[in-house]
Amino acid sequence: MRLTDMACPRGLTLSFLLASLALPHHGLAYKPLSDNFLKQVPSVSDAELDPTTGELLMPFLQPRAPGSEGHADIQDHLVQHFAANLPEWTMEWQNSTTYTQDPKDKKKKFVAHHRSNLVFRREPPWTRQGQANLLTLAAHYATPSVGVPAEYLGATDAAVSCALLLHVARSLDRFAAQMYKEMQELGEGGTVPMDMGLQIVFIDGAGPAVASKGNKDVDVSGSEGLAAAWEKITNPALPASLYGYPNRLNQISLLLLLDLLGGAEPRVPSRYQTTHWAYQAMARVEQRLGGLGLLTSKGASTGSTNPGAGGFLPDHSTPVHQLDLASGWATDRDDHLPFMRRGVSVLPVVPDALPENVGTLKDDGQHVDKATVKDWSRILVGFALEWLDMMEVEPQAPAVRRRRRRTPTAMMAAAMSGEE
Repeated sequence: MRLTDMACPRGLTLSFLLASLALPHHGLAYKPLSDNFLKQVPSVSDAELDPTTGELLMPFLQPRAPGSEGHADIQDHLVQHFAANLPEWTMEWQNSTTYTQDPKDKKKKFVAHHRSNLVFRREPPWTRQGQANLLTLAAHYATPSVGVPAEYLGATDAAVSCALLLHVARSLDRFAAQMYKEMQELGEGGTVPMDMGLQIVFIDGAGPAVASKGNKDVDVSGSEGLAAAWEKITNPALPASLYGYPNRLNQISLLLLLDLLGGAEPRVPSRYQTTHWAYQAMARVEQRLGGLGLLTSKGASTGSTNPGAGGFLPDHSTPVHQLDLASGWATDRDDHLPFMRRGVSVLPVVPDALPENVGTLKDDGQHVDKATVKDWSRILVGFALEWLDMMEVEPQAPAVRRRRRRTPTAMMAAAMSGEE
C-alpha cells in the first residue's frame, strides 16, 4: 500500500506522517543540553592528537591493511584500551569470511577475505540481552590493501575517525555510569526511552578512498559480514512485561558512520531524508557550540542559523520536502550501506569532498587539522549526550531527580517545529 493511499486520521497531514517516518523506530526522548552542559563538553587535546606521542591518534598511524602486523597491532590496542580504561564496556569479536574472484587470475580462482570487527557496548546494567536500544558509532580501522603506498598511514582514512570514537566512548562513560546509578536508585528502567546505551564499532576492511580514485569495487566486506550476522542472530525471548528487539540489528537506534575526517573545512551534507531530523539536531549542537565560542577551526559554525551560514553541517536549514539526496561516491560507497539496506537508520558523517592528502604518503599525522578534529570531538560528544538524554546528569545539577521523558508524540512535534 502506498502512503498516499492511507487514510489520514483527523488533524494529521501527509507532511506529519512523512516526518514520523523520519524518526527512529525506537521513539526516543531528545532533550537538548543546556548552555552550562555544552560548555563542559570535553574536547580532545593537542597532546592526544600528537602524531608521535598522542594517546588517541598515534596508535592508529601505521600501515594496517587486513592481515598485516599493523592490523593485528590495532586490534590488540583496542582490546587493551577498553580493558584498561573502560572496564564496564562489553567486548565482542565478529569474524566473517567472504570470497571474491581475482580478476587478474586467468583461472578466476576465489580469494578468501577474513574480516574481524570489534564491537564495544555500554548498556544499562539492568537490561537483558536484546532489551537496550543502542546509539551506534562506527568507523573502519584498516587501510586499503591495494591502490595506496605500502607505508600509507591513512590519517584521514580513518585513523582520526577511530581516535574520535575512543574520545566519545571515554567522554560518555562517566555520564552513563551516573545516569544508570541514579535510575537504579529510583527503580526506573524497563521502557524503551529509558533503556538506552552506546555501541562503538571498529569495522574491518578498507573504506571508499581508493574507489573514489577510479576503483569501483569498495571493500565493505567487514560491515556486510557484521550487518548480515546481526540480522540473522536472534535475541532470546524476554518476559511479556519487557520490550525486546528481535535481533541485534533492530537494537540500533541510529548508526553514525565516521569517515574521512581530519581535513580542514569539511562539509558534511544531509544525505538521507529519513535521518534529516537527526542531522539537523547535530547541526544545532554545532551552531550552539559555535555561538558559545567553543569551536575554533576555520569553517566551523559561528552560531548563525541563517541559510548559507556555513559550518561543518551546512544543510541545517534545508526543509525535508526540499532536500535532494546528495550525489557522489560517499553516498553510495561506504560501510553504512549494508546496514541501511537492512532498515537501519544511518547518518553518515562523511565529507562530500575527499581530504587533500588521502591515498598519499602525506595523509599522516602532521597534515591533520587539529583544530577541526577538536571541534568534531565536541560536536559528536554533544550530540551523543543529547541523544542519550544526559541532561538528567548535567554537571553541578542536583544529584537525585525524577526523570521526565517526553512521549514520542511530543518528541515528533518538537522535531517538526525545530524547537529545542
